[in-house]
Amino acid sequence: MDYKDNIVLIGMPGSGKTTVGRSLAALTAMTFLDLDAEIERSAGRDIPRIFQEDGEEAFRRLETACARRAAALRGFVIACGGGIILKEENMEALSRTGTVVFLDRSVGELASADLPGRPLLDGRRERLQELYDARIGLYRRYADVTVPSSRSPEIVAQLVWEAICDQKEES
Repeated sequence: MDYKDNIVLIGMPGSGKTTVGRSLAALTAMTFLDLDAEIERSAGRDIPRIFQEDGEEAFRRLETACARRAAALRGFVIACGGGIILKEENMEALSRTGTVVFLDRSVGELASADLPGRPLLDGRRERLQELYDARIGLYRRYADVTVPSSRSPEIVAQLVWEAICDQKEES
């Protein structure tokens, strides 16, 4: 694997993409970008409201547009929403310029995380297992690197950076 200009974090809701991403950006002197925040900024409203008013498909279109813009950037740690992997075109765009890192966290640990404002979970923790089962193969398929994310964000960020550096040395 060649080192790429960006680091793209994928994983389930509650896996730590945003908090680890901020720590990783600080560690690497890269710029942090939260793709969900970009979607909200471009839509002028929050994600639950987009889902409520326009539906999931409209949200996914916004997500794809924001993913394309993010893929054109250089020197960014990009924290993606949990469903970014549902559209192959998103992952093709992001992986062209980014090393894709899957932050893997068990369903039990995810269930203990604070998960407000997640429309697909609809406040139901049992939905986590359904989403995990439906998505785990895609997370693994698109990941260049997989890192367990059950430790502090700072430690996970260090583990991510070490894994990327190890991959770089091997190529």
